[in-house]
Amino acid sequence: MKQRLVGTVVIGCLAIIFIPALLDGEGVTPAALNTTIPEAPPMPDVPEITPQRPEIRADTVATDTDNTTQTQAEPADENIDQPPPAPERPRLAATGVPETWAVRLGSFGELANAEALVERLRNSGHKAFSRPLQSSRGPLTGVYVGPVLTEAQAATLQQELARTFELEGIVVQFSLEDLEP
Repeated sequence: MKQRLVGTVVIGCLAIIFIPALLDGEGVTPAALNTTIPEAPPMPDVPEITPQRPEIRADTVATDTDNTTQTQAEPADENIDQPPPAPERPRLAATGVPETWAVRLGSFGELANAEALVERLRNSGHKAFSRPLQSSRGPLTGVYVGPVLTEAQAATLQQELARTFELEGIVVQFSLEDLEP
């Protein structure tokens, strides 16, 4: 029995040594692959583009120190439509926040009257709000529409409100600090 065990161990060790050598895949050739994929075409040369800032000309006629008027050069093609003048750009306040404007439509002694006008304005699609005001007549409630980013937009809004609601408002600068107690 002892001889059988020794023989089994010897055969097992030989199997561990020689089986990986027999199954390593050496001598096996893969099947030949025929490809019909053509070679990649050469990449075209991409031109290097350097950005250039367009020339900007003023739309106004300039005068020199002798008070003689200089004429601006005429465009080469007169059929080209001139773009409209650029809209007024918002300005930043010292705090870095854009300056904003609103239209104050009125000041009311009765809070209910102010709230009624705010509701009427909101129902017509306007951004309306009210703020408490201090005046020589005592505390009042101001009714405002806005804010908008430029004074020109506020002036246009003022004219629209005058036509629609028959209220002559005034353009005022909007400030978040005024909201704090």
